[in-house]
Amino acid sequence: EAYRKYVVQPFFRNHFARLDRQIVLVDVLSALNAGPHALDDLKRALTEILGSFRPGQNSWLSAILGRRIDRVLFAATKADHLHQRSHDRLEAVMEHLVLDAAGRAEIRHAEVDALALAAIRATREARATRGTEELECIAGTPIAGEKLGRKTYSGDEEAVIFPGDLPEDPEELLAAYADVKRASDAPYKFLKFRPPVPASTSVPAAKAPFPHIRLDRAVNFLIGDHLE
Repeated sequence: EAYRKYVVQPFFRNHFARLDRQIVLVDVLSALNAGPHALDDLKRALTEILGSFRPGQNSWLSAILGRRIDRVLFAATKADHLHQRSHDRLEAVMEHLVLDAAGRAEIRHAEVDALALAAIRATREARATRGTEELECIAGTPIAGEKLGRKTYSGDEEAVIFPGDLPEDPEELLAAYADVKRASDAPYKFLKFRPPVPASTSVPAAKAPFPHIRLDRAVNFLIGDHLE
């Protein structure tokens, strides 16, 4: 009760009460790694988050009654941990989870969208051959301690990894977890990668910005109407 009174309530009153746009970062890939219980927790969390934002459209009454969230963007993070052919599929999974949560939270008037992004792109596209099959892979440096099969990565070596392809239908992906009992039996395993070393520029002591995935789309959804 003390935590709610002295930490949570002042945070919502002094911070969220002033907001009319919100981005929520969702680690969908870690939930898929952890299995069905983590996915269920994620669904419940999304419902509670949507309900806590007081969504709705702003009007002249907002100055009196307090601002309301009129746009919420749910962003599935670490899109760079998948090959680009699965980015739209990760976005579809995020959208499916959000629509389900929005229905339970009875959201009205607020504009809610879903997106797959990476604030810092830690991998690049690559291809590998397995027998006669050509695989769409990603190349990057897994963080120390990450495991894939019997391999444990040191954090210093680059690897070319086939992360698997997400199904086009989100229902098919979620159904694959219906009979999974343990996290170790999850049908997907996504590694975590170190951020890249920023490239040098022609300006002494300057570094190029980190590459990203769809940050421009996120900014456009959240504040694009104010920039027109």
